[in-house]
Amino acid sequence: MATHRSSRFGHGAKSVTSDMVKLEITDDSNHVQNTPIRQSVARGPGPHTNVQYPGLKSASKRKRLASTDRKADEQPAVRSKVSKSRARPYAPRSWFRTKRNSTINKAVVNTRSTQHEARWYTEVDTHKQWKRSDLQTLTYTIKLIKNCIEAVETGSDEVVQFSILRRRLHQVEFYDFITDVLVVRSKLLEDQGFPAVFDNESFPFDLRADALMLFKKWSTRRWDPDLLRGIVTRKGTNGKEKTFNTKSLDKDYPLKVSANHHGAGDLVNGQWWPLQICTIRDGAHGMYEGGIYGQAKQGAYSIILAGGGYADIDEGEIIKYCGTSGEEDKPTAFTQRMLESSRLKQPVRVLRSASLAAKHSIYRPAKGLRYDGIYVVTGYELLDKGTAMYRFTLQRCPGQDPIRYQGEEARPTEEELRAYQVIEGYLKSSD
Repeated sequence: MATHRSSRFGHGAKSVTSDMVKLEITDDSNHVQNTPIRQSVARGPGPHTNVQYPGLKSASKRKRLASTDRKADEQPAVRSKVSKSRARPYAPRSWFRTKRNSTINKAVVNTRSTQHEARWYTEVDTHKQWKRSDLQTLTYTIKLIKNCIEAVETGSDEVVQFSILRRRLHQVEFYDFITDVLVVRSKLLEDQGFPAVFDNESFPFDLRADALMLFKKWSTRRWDPDLLRGIVTRKGTNGKEKTFNTKSLDKDYPLKVSANHHGAGDLVNGQWWPLQICTIRDGAHGMYEGGIYGQAKQGAYSIILAGGGYADIDEGEIIKYCGTSGEEDKPTAFTQRMLESSRLKQPVRVLRSASLAAKHSIYRPAKGLRYDGIYVVTGYELLDKGTAMYRFTLQRCPGQDPIRYQGEEARPTEEELRAYQVIEGYLKSSD
C-alpha cells in the first residue's frame, strides 16, 4: 500500500495519493518591465542649456549621458536576470516587486488534512521580527544534513554523522521559538531541508521517518511543542470534596485531524503521544477510552493494544486481538467493527500503549502510546459463545518501516521522555 506523503515545498513536487488538487501559484520572477533610463524634462531652453539635456551645463555630463542613451538604443530589450532566490516558485511574494499575473507555475498540494497547505508558505511576510540566533539554530540543521550526505558519498563517519543528526531532529521537535517566518527563512521545508533526508534511501529508516514527521507537522503549521496542545483540563470536586480533573479537546483548536479514514493518513511510523486523548487530536484514534474505533459498514479504523485482562497476543508483525464481551450470544458494536474489517480487508491502524505488561509484549512503548503501522484482519476465532468473545488475527502490512521499540530508533525518544516527565505530575493528578 502506498504511503501517504505531503508534497514538496520546492521544485520536484510529488503526487502519491489520489486526494490531491492542483494549486496555481503565480510566479512573477520572469516578468520584469524595462523602464527608460532617463526621461526628458519639459523645460524651455535657456542661454546655457541644451535642448536634449535641459538644465545640464557640464559638457562631460552631456557626453556621458549621450553615450549611455546610444548604447541603450543599440542593444535589444533583454529581460533582467532573476536572482536564484526570486526564481524559487514558492518564495514569498514580498521578496520581489514585479507585476503579477505573468507566469503560472502549478504545484501539487496535499489538501487531505488541511486546505492549501502550501499557500501560507508563499504568503508569509518575511520582514516580520525574528531572532538571528533562532534562525542560525535552525539552519545549522541543514549543515548537519549536508554532513550526512557527504559522509554517505565518501563512506566515512556515517554512523557518527547520523547519530548527531538524529539527536538534532529529536530536539527540533521541541523548539519553542518556531514561527512561520523562521520556517520560511530556514528553508527546512525545501529540498535542502527535511526532504533531503526522507527522500534519501541511504539514510537510516528512523531518520527518514523523523524528518518526514517534522515536514508534515510544519507544512500544516503544527510546530507547537506542547505535548498537551489543544487539550483542555477542567477541575472540580465531587460530593466528598475530593478534587478531580477532566480532559477534553478544545473545540476551538484549529488543527484537529479526523480519524474517520482507513490507512495511515498523515501519521508516520513511530509517532508518539503521552495520552490517548492526544491521539484523537491528531487523527490516530477516535475514542477517549475504547480500544476499537470505527464506523458501521466501514469496519475498524484503529485499535489500541493495551492492558486490561484480555487474551491478546502480541508478536509484533502478527497480533491476536480480542473484541469486547457481549450478551446473549450477540457481539458488541466494537466487535462488529472488527468482523466487518475481516470481511472488507481494509487496513487498520495499530497503536501500542505503555499499559501493556512487559511480560506480554516486548514492543510496548516506555510511556504513552505509539503508532506502529497498519495491519489487516486476516481471520478470527470464537473464544466464548455465551459472551460472543472473538479474537482476531491481524497481519502487519508489508513495505513498512520496522516497529520502533528498541535501539537508537526507539520511540518515545529521550527528548519525548524528558518532556513527559515535566508533565507527569500533572498527568497523575488529572487521572
